[in-house]
Amino acid sequence: MEAIYLLFYYIINMVILCTQRKKVVEYLYYFEERELFVKILIASDLFDPSISGIVTSVKILAKGLKDNGHDVKILSLSDTGEEKRIGNAYLIASTSASKIYPKARIGLPKKNTLMQELIDWNPDVIHTNCEFSTFAASCHISKRTKAPMVHTYHTVYEAYVGYLSFAGFFIKKTIPNIMRSVSRRADCFIAPTQKIHRILTRYRIKNKIYVIPSAIDEFFFNNDYSSFRDETREKYGIRKDECLLLFLGRIAKEKNIEELLDYLADDELKDFRIMLAGDGPYIKKIENYCKKLGIFDRVIFTGMINPEDVPKYYMAGDVFINASTSETQGLTYMEAMACSLPILCRYDSCLDGVIKSEENGFVYNTKEEFIHYIKLLCDNVDLRKSVGANAKKTVFDKYTPKAYVEACEKVYLALQKN
Repeated sequence: MEAIYLLFYYIINMVILCTQRKKVVEYLYYFEERELFVKILIASDLFDPSISGIVTSVKILAKGLKDNGHDVKILSLSDTGEEKRIGNAYLIASTSASKIYPKARIGLPKKNTLMQELIDWNPDVIHTNCEFSTFAASCHISKRTKAPMVHTYHTVYEAYVGYLSFAGFFIKKTIPNIMRSVSRRADCFIAPTQKIHRILTRYRIKNKIYVIPSAIDEFFFNNDYSSFRDETREKYGIRKDECLLLFLGRIAKEKNIEELLDYLADDELKDFRIMLAGDGPYIKKIENYCKKLGIFDRVIFTGMINPEDVPKYYMAGDVFINASTSETQGLTYMEAMACSLPILCRYDSCLDGVIKSEENGFVYNTKEEFIHYIKLLCDNVDLRKSVGANAKKTVFDKYTPKAYVEACEKVYLALQKN
C-alpha cells in the first residue's frame, strides 16, 4: 500500500511540474563582489517545526542573507488545510501525506492569497529546495514575475524508494525524468557535494551545476558546550571512564541503523554502549530489533532532542558512528566534527574530500574495519583528541554559514545581473 501511495504522489507531482514551462538560462556565471541587494524567495516543502538537514540549510541561508541586507521571504507548507503567514514565512495550505512518508505534506490545489502577495512582492530570485509542492508553486510565481530560479538538490530519492517492491523499482526509474522536468524550469542547480553533482550528471541534467556545501548552524561555532559533557552523561547514567558510541539523527529506515546494532552485538564489542539520539518513524522497529539481538540494555534511546540541545549530546559522546549511504552531505557528520568528536562512518562518496582517514576521522567498509577502529579509538584518548581537533579545524575552515551564504549570493547576483 505504501508503494502505491508513493507512486500516486510521484504521478501527481509530475503532472503539476509538466504544466509549467520555463526557458533554461545557460549564461550563469559568478561575480566576485556583492553589488546590490535583492529580494530572494526561498522555497521548501519542509520548514519549522520539522527537523531535518533541509530545514537547517534553509534557516541558515535565510538568516545569513537577511544579515547581509537582502529582503528574504520563505515559501513553505502550512501544517493545516489553511494558509498562514508567520513573520517572513508564507505557509500555503496543505494536507497530510503521511501514508507516503511520515509527517510529509502536499500542497492543496486551492487559491492562496499568500501566493498573490508573493507575486506582488516581485522577487528577484527564487531558490527552491524541494521538487514537489513548493517547487510547483515557485514555478507559478516565476512565470508571473519572470524571476529566475535556482534549485538545490538535497535528497537522494533512490535511498528512500529502493527498499520498496515493484512499485519502488518503477519509481526509482522515474526519478531521472522528474529531475529533468525540474531542470526545464530551473535556471541552474546547486549540489551540496560532488556526489550529488555526479548523480545529477547521471540524470543527464544539462543546466549549470554549482557545488556549494551547506553550512552547519552558527551556534556550533560561537559557543563552547564542553561543560555540558558531564551533565548529559550523568543524565543517562554514563560513567566518566566509559567510551560512548553516539548516533545522532533521524531514526529512519534509510539511516541503516540496524548495521550498527548488528556490530554492537558482536562479542568483541560486548562492553560498549551506543546512544541513539533522536526520534523518527523507525524508532519502534529499532527498539524491537535491539530486543531481538539481546542488546536492548546497551542502547540508550533519548527521544526527540530540542535543536538548541543538540551540541550537548555531541559533547557527551566519545565516537560518532553512522552507517548511512543515503546522505547528500551528512550535516550531522559536520556537526560532530565541529564539536571535536572523532567520527567513524561507512564509506560514502559524500565524504570524499571531507574525511581524511586516520587524520580527521575514519571510514569503514566492513564489520572487521568497524570493530578495529572502535577499539583503536576507545583505547587511545590522545588519538581521539588529535583526530577530534583536526575534525574541528576542517569544519571551521569550510562549512561556516558565512561561506555558504556568500557562495549562494554569487549565484543569485549573477542571475539578477543577467
